Formats: sequence, C-alpha cells, structure tokens
Amino acid sequence: MPAYFNRSAPPSHAESDVNLGSVPATITLKDASARDLHRNHWAKRFPALSSRMAGLMIDGDTDCRYGSTNGSSSKSAKASHGHAVSSALAAAAYRFQWTRDQLTEALLDWPSIGGNHVRNMSQPSAHKYIDRLWERARECVGTGVDIGSRQDAILDLIELRNRICSATWRGTAGATSLRLAMAFWQAAYRAGGRLFRLSYREAAEIAGCTSRTAYVATRQRLTNWLRLTESGKGEKASQWMLIEDRSQQRHTPKGAQPGGAQSNVSSLRNGDLDGAVISRLMSLDAFAHRGLGASSLKLLAALSKRNRQSAGELMESAMVSSATAYRHLSRLAEHGLVSREEGLWTLTEKASEALSGAWEGWDAVAVQVGTDGTSQRRAELHKAQRLVWHEITLPRLRERRMADVTPVRGDEAQPEWIVDGNVIDPATGEIISDLVVASDGRLLLIDEEPSYEELVRMNQLAQAA
Repeated sequence: MPAYFNRSAPPSHAESDVNLGSVPATITLKDASARDLHRNHWAKRFPALSSRMAGLMIDGDTDCRYGSTNGSSSKSAKASHGHAVSSALAAAAYRFQWTRDQLTEALLDWPSIGGNHVRNMSQPSAHKYIDRLWERARECVGTGVDIGSRQDAILDLIELRNRICSATWRGTAGATSLRLAMAFWQAAYRAGGRLFRLSYREAAEIAGCTSRTAYVATRQRLTNWLRLTESGKGEKASQWMLIEDRSQQRHTPKGAQPGGAQSNVSSLRNGDLDGAVISRLMSLDAFAHRGLGASSLKLLAALSKRNRQSAGELMESAMVSSATAYRHLSRLAEHGLVSREEGLWTLTEKASEALSGAWEGWDAVAVQVGTDGTSQRRAELHKAQRLVWHEITLPRLRERRMADVTPVRGDEAQPEWIVDGNVIDPATGEIISDLVVASDGRLLLIDEEPSYEELVRMNQLAQAA
C-alpha cells in the first residue's frame, strides 16, 4: 500500500496538515512541476484508500483498467473513459468513509490525475457532476454486499445471475448476448468471485456460438455487465470482472396480454428466466443457431421459472415476439417438451428431466434438427487455432519477428513488366537490357550513373530486403 494517504484516523476536512508546510490550499497543474509534489504531500489530507484506488487517484488509469484512450481518440471515448475513472473514485471514496467535500477537494483542488476529467468542466458543472457521482456511489455501495467468505461470494453471484436473467434481452442479438453473459457468469462461478479469466474461444464454447460472435457481442452489448480489467497476453487469457447494469433493472406492469387465458400473475418484469436452465443447456447442439435456437431456450427457461403461462405472458417473460413464441412453442411441443392445457403452456414430465441436464434425448433432438456435432466441430476448430497460436504465432512474438512476407523494393522490376523473360519499360514499351541480378535472383533497375544519395538508398533497400 503506497504511503500516499493518511493511514491514521480520518482527518477533518477543515483541519490543516502540518506536513504540508508552505504548500498552499490550492494548486494548479501549471505550477505543479515547480513544487515538491513527487511525494504527493497533498494526499495526506485525506483518509486512506486501497492501493489500487490510491494509484488511480494520483497517477490515473495507468493500467487501462477502465478503457484506453490516446491523442487520436474521439471526444466521446475520452469522456466515457473519464467518467468511468471518476465513478470508480467516487465509489471508493464513499466506501472508505470520505465526505462529499473531501472528494470534491481531491478531484478539483489538487493535481490528481484521476480528477482531470472533472477539472476540464466549469466549476458549476463540476460540482453538479460530483453531486451525481456521489449519489450514484451512495446507491451502489450502500446497497452492496460485504464479501467475507467464499459462501458470500457464491450467494452474490447467484443474486447477480438472477438480475441478469431479469434484464432485457430481446431479439436474436439479445438472446446471444444473454448466453454469453451466462458463459462469463459460469467462469466467475468456477473462479469463486466476480474476477476471473476467460478467452473468447472458451466463452464461445460455453455459450454455443462462434468466437467471432462472442467477441462482437462482448464488445458491443455486454459493456454494462462486464469489464475487461486485463487484456490477454501470451498464454494468459483476458481477465474480466462482472459488474451490474442497474439501468436494465426496471419493472413494467402490463396487465392482461393478448394470447388467450391468463394465469394469476398479471404484472411481469421485462425478463423472468431460470438462469440455471440456461447455463446447463445453452452449450448443447440442440440449441445451436440452426437448431432449436436461443428463443426455444428462453421459453423453456421462462416456463421452468414459472410454469403454466399463456403465450402472451411468455412473450414478456421470455422476451420474444408473438410469431416467435408460437413458432418455437410448436417446435418444442413436437419434441414432447411442452404442452398446452386450457390456453396455458406447461412443461411435460419429460421436460422436467430434460431441463436438469441429465436427459440423453438432447442428442436425438440435435440429430432431428440437423445440428448434431456442432459443438465438437467448434471445439476442434478452436483446438487447431490454439495450436497455431502456441506453436507458430507466440514464438514469433517472443522473438519479435514479423510475419513471413516478401519485402517490396522500390528499385525492383515489377512482375507485370516482365514478358518472355525480358523487362519492358512501361513508359516506352522497349526492352530494358541494363539490369542487375540480385543475390536472390531479383531483377533490379539500376541507372547508368546513379548519384551518391541513390546509391545509399539502394543499399538501404538491399539491406532491408
């Protein structure tokens, strides 16, 4: 833990620090280099933070844990990165019992790199922005769960899984994103906490999709549920952290819905799925893209969570359209997994065994829908890709070697100029006889009396080749 922040009792905001000496109450970044600030005396005014948050406050996001930006990044990308850093600092300050005034002073009045985003605002806008950050931190941290043991971590993950399955995952893209979210959740469950390592290929095999789909969906649709804390490097997979998208948690009472009879529940959330069912079944060949698909999986998960629902209720709980609901319910009924009684859809006895994951009939279903062997072929493809990575690509990266490409030389006769073994001048159409054959057999165009600069250039080109 760096000795940046005061480790003793939290000082009052109005108290002065005797260690500050002649350092004024406020200091700008302009004259920060002229001060003895490399030891960060100003940080001793505030209560302690964790080592990671202390480094984030003083040095900024040096590890790119909250995204990466550079000089060519757009304004929106820089603003998004700055907001992520500011939100993390606000949550840490609230967790370590800072006051709102102490957070404002640290971000605005002192040369903390973590406060650059706030200091770029006008004073009124900055104070309003910090007020929103503080209220958000109070909401998130105040309702958080203290993890004191592995059992607490598992209970936290189960609660998170329930919130994932009650969020909005509409359409084909949403269904694929849900499967990937559950794949990352499975990896977190195996790791025993929200911080874990997983590659895109592993996520694709768990979710039952291609690695390209896993990459695109993770980067574009799971940013509010998942944070990349460390990019994969060498033989290490990427490190991720599961977070919670509170904007997805909303209750939308709809009342009676079209589709026939209604059960005794008329007020549904945007999603009401059994996450355990999705986790167990999503990697099966039967639920591949060309098979039963993700919509059938969501319908089974919705009925497992609450049996006996009308088609209208399933449209809400499984987040599918009317046509999709009836089409997939009919397909599931053909395989004996659901039935309709008095206008309500219910799981059959065979489905109860099937949803537990112990049913051997899923292979037969995959054969009937034409997707058998999909997961095996995907695993073999990923195995071959990993073999190329470990035996060819990774050794080249370690040796700092480029790919095997033929370098292009500026003084070389182009292939389209060679006709019947002769080099044709593209400007005049005449045969060029004054050529030099290089050691690798290439034909080089050399002037009769090249200048010294041209000789130097040709020598550099020859060495580069």
